[in-house]
Amino acid sequence: MEEPSPPLKVKVKGVYAVHAGGDMVAPVVLLEDETSRIVPVFVGLSEAISIYQALSGTVSPRPTTHDLFVSTLDNLGASITGVLIDDLDGGVYYARLSVSIDSVEREVDARPSDCMALALRSGAPITIQERVVIESSMNGKDLDDLKGIENFL
Repeated sequence: MEEPSPPLKVKVKGVYAVHAGGDMVAPVVLLEDETSRIVPVFVGLSEAISIYQALSGTVSPRPTTHDLFVSTLDNLGASITGVLIDDLDGGVYYARLSVSIDSVEREVDARPSDCMALALRSGAPITIQERVVIESSMNGKDLDDLKGIENFL
C-alpha cells in the first residue's frame, strides 16, 4: 500500500464573495499552497467576517466566539497547534483542529471555517491533504469574478 503524501501547508489568500444567482452572494475563502494552486472553501457569512477580521487585524470591541475560544484555551494552558483539512466529500470539506494540552496532542473534528478563524488568531499552521487540493483547486480565470468581502460589509 502506498504511503500517503504529507499534508501541504497553505495560507489564507483572502475572503471573497461570489455571486450565487440574482442578488445572492456566497462568501468563499481562498487557500493557496506553495505552488500557487488555489482551493476555494465556501463558508457562512459570520465565519467569513471572523476570518476577514483575523486577516486584517481588526479587533472587535467585545470578544467574538473565535476570540473567546482561543482565550479560553490560553487560560486553560492549552494551545492550537495546527489545522488539517483532510477530506472533501460531496462538496463538503472536513477538518481537524489540533490542540496541545500539557504536551499531549488532541484532535477535534471541526468545520474548516472555524479551524481557519482559530488558526489565524493563534498563529497555527493550516495544512491540507494534496488529494483534496487536486480535487478542488480552481483555475486562475475563475478568480476574475470574485470581489473582496469588504465590499459587502
